[in-house]
Amino acid sequence: MKKEIIYDELLERIPNKYILTIISGQRAREIGKGDQLLTKCSKKDTDVKKAFREILDGKIGYEFAEDKVED
Repeated sequence: MKKEIIYDELLERIPNKYILTIISGQRAREIGKGDQLLTKCSKKDTDVKKAFREILDGKIGYEFAEDKVED
């Protein structure tokens, strides 16, 4: 039996709730289109739960790109 997904644990991985929403939504859409899963999930899990499990397992994250301004 898989561990329950806890919102606070997701926020430990991605500390901004807005970025968490964007990243998990994008990944859920990718999974829905048939992308390969990066972690083991139950067949009963929704695409969003699968995305959350990937985030909790450290398979998905984010980073900010540096803005380059040239004079």
